Amino acid sequence: MPQIALAQDDDDDGPGIRTVHVISFELPPLGSRGPFFRFMRDRVEPNIQLNPHVINSRVMTHIYGSNASEIVLVREYASWEDMGAGCGQPCRDYFEANPAPEEGDDGYDDFVEGRDLFNKYFSNHRDEIYNAFMPVAKVEGEIVGTVGRPDDDGDDD
Repeated sequence: MPQIALAQDDDDDGPGIRTVHVISFELPPLGSRGPFFRFMRDRVEPNIQLNPHVINSRVMTHIYGSNASEIVLVREYASWEDMGAGCGQPCRDYFEANPAPEEGDDGYDDFVEGRDLFNKYFSNHRDEIYNAFMPVAKVEGEIVGTVGRPDDDGDDD
């Protein structure tokens, strides 16, 4: 992984690098989005929302441009290792408390419809993994590093 090594920040005390996983796929804008997103909300995203290694997460739907079908999922981690660490106990607890309905249960048909739509459209997803250079980042309206060249006089003001 030479790109990861090349992108490391020289300042160990600074904001460093984050690993960002971007997943994209196409989902037609009409008709099947409700069941798809309900399944994603209830069965897929808890793995991200509850994962203690996920720093930031976004599910984005396309609203303007050439491909109205595009969906983009963005997940940010502190490191490459964190990205592969898994959710662990928080997710086990969630899925134990919220098991998938079984055939004959209330909500089973809706579950199957959502699962089948998710599998159909997500099966052709594209994965990209990026390094985010945090010394020039702005997150939730806050500047993470410095604006322009850092002061060389040692004064932190």
